[in-house]
Amino acid sequence: MRAEIVRHALDRVPLSLIIDDSTVLVNLNYFWMRDRNLVDGENRRWEDVPVVHPESFTRRFAEFCLDEGVRGKFSVVPCPAALGRIDEGLPIFSRQQTDSWLAMCRELITPNFDITPEMITHTVVVDPHTMVPVEPQIWEQYDWQALPEQEEERVVDYMATACRILVNVGFEVAGVTSPGGYGGQTLPFYARTVGEAVRQATGHDVPFFFKRVEAAAAAVDVPVWYPDPAAGTAVGEIIASTGDWTGSWTGYGEIDADRYITGDLQGGRLAELIDAGQPAVLVSHWQGFYGLHDGDQRGFSAFRKVVRRLRERDPHGEWTRWRRCSEITRYACAREMAAMQVGENRIDLSLPVRVPELTLRVFGVEVTDIRVDGAPLRRAAARSSFESGTYLPEGDALLVAFDPTGSRCAIEFGLSS
Repeated sequence: MRAEIVRHALDRVPLSLIIDDSTVLVNLNYFWMRDRNLVDGENRRWEDVPVVHPESFTRRFAEFCLDEGVRGKFSVVPCPAALGRIDEGLPIFSRQQTDSWLAMCRELITPNFDITPEMITHTVVVDPHTMVPVEPQIWEQYDWQALPEQEEERVVDYMATACRILVNVGFEVAGVTSPGGYGGQTLPFYARTVGEAVRQATGHDVPFFFKRVEAAAAAVDVPVWYPDPAAGTAVGEIIASTGDWTGSWTGYGEIDADRYITGDLQGGRLAELIDAGQPAVLVSHWQGFYGLHDGDQRGFSAFRKVVRRLRERDPHGEWTRWRRCSEITRYACAREMAAMQVGENRIDLSLPVRVPELTLRVFGVEVTDIRVDGAPLRRAAARSSFESGTYLPEGDALLVAFDPTGSRCAIEFGLSS
């Protein structure tokens, strides 16, 4: 008998939606473009973009995702454009408006999406205790592409503060998102300090971060940084595997559903990724989803078309499954750190990190029944009904999925004579 932990939970390619640059009501890009133009002499169209992304739009998006089962990551910038901390109220909105948006987000966004900071301001670096921009002025996504490794405590405090602000308004925080190039030139340091910062703020054992995009790579990894089986800790990294073809960060960029998946369901980046068994992680920006006014929303419209086509391509959910980013990275961390011993009719697993829907592929065995820690699994009738707590003969192997209840578990096989 031979066995392996399958790369993706339930042997289904994970689909996930990353939404960047989102926050409470304000379109931070209005201020980002306005202020950054003064720094680099560009003439970005800041006066053409809206100042507000209304709660009604966010609610419409959230309800669509709940109805369709779309999952992923949604940024909430804690102090957008250095205007003010969202846990203390943004000065351009009433407290009632801010509280209403936050309540809506907790009710409708958090069931399907991880909430992450996109560092503190997504514009200039601030003193994390006063939220006053530091002097001389530096920018999170430009000047901190290479994080100051000699100031580790400062970097950890910066990201931990970003997380704490979100915790203060009732969000669970499982990771962080890079504003632009933040951390990209010092990736090992960034990964390590993410682990320290998120654990300080939340106690999370395996936080994740989002920085990189691989829009054309044949293979897309889910890296596991600093695994420590003894402590049961690691840092996961989610890498987006598509470009942004839903309006991009400006709000008026390219929009093309066909680049994700064509009308015949066979072409496009997502079809390519799914066929190759690679994580299909879309990256979009809130500005692009909304567009230039409330009647625009062309990016969101294109995304709805993509979701419909994905459902048509896999109508019974046999090959793909929408996931939060933290679900994808946690599974990768658990798989990386698991230890397995295979006997004649038994597999013993040591699991420093536990995840639901842990999935094994077992070769060279015909079974009458399977038990996990004494509890019987049910034989699935087809791939569409293969879920946690079941097993499925498929080709020359068995797929076995279950929710571990402890850091050690035993899978026993009743063998056919």
